[in-house]
Amino acid sequence: MRPAADVQLTLGDVALFGLEPDDVTDEYVAWLNDPAVNRYLESRFVRHTPESTRRFVQSVLDSDDSILFGIRYVPCGRHVGNIKLGPIDRHHRRGEIGLLIGDRNVWGRGIAAGAIELAARYAFDSLGLLKVTAGCYAGNVGSRRAFEKAGFVVEAVRRRHFLLDGAPEDAVLLARWSA
Repeated sequence: MRPAADVQLTLGDVALFGLEPDDVTDEYVAWLNDPAVNRYLESRFVRHTPESTRRFVQSVLDSDDSILFGIRYVPCGRHVGNIKLGPIDRHHRRGEIGLLIGDRNVWGRGIAAGAIELAARYAFDSLGLLKVTAGCYAGNVGSRRAFEKAGFVVEAVRRRHFLLDGAPEDAVLLARWSA
């Protein structure tokens, strides 16, 4: 699913753009294969290539229930990560957010929180959703803080839900509702 072509999503130093297969670069693929970047991603279990990554981007574009945005850090003008809205449940008017800030040089600058805020606004204002949810590993403190900074609250903790480096890890489930 593609966002409307005229969508302009910008907040401070963060801008979202509709990600296309042509946006897949060697740098983008390197993020996906970087153990520091993918530590808390389920995609860490496979080796990514430019071709597999382009196929993934195209599969989201072809889906009826997900939107994939690239995240641009305005001061440097570069694509630094992605944020996905989906799956979107139109009947219950809710959607899930997942994100990746792949460029480690821009970590800690509030980019994730800005991207989450923009994606949530898009979900509520453009798609008419009532609730947006997200989940993260308990150890992924940066992700949890970014969601909380963007107005999400912890709804639940699933104890020992994941295995991380062979050890049980809790899942933190977060949500934000439309005004």
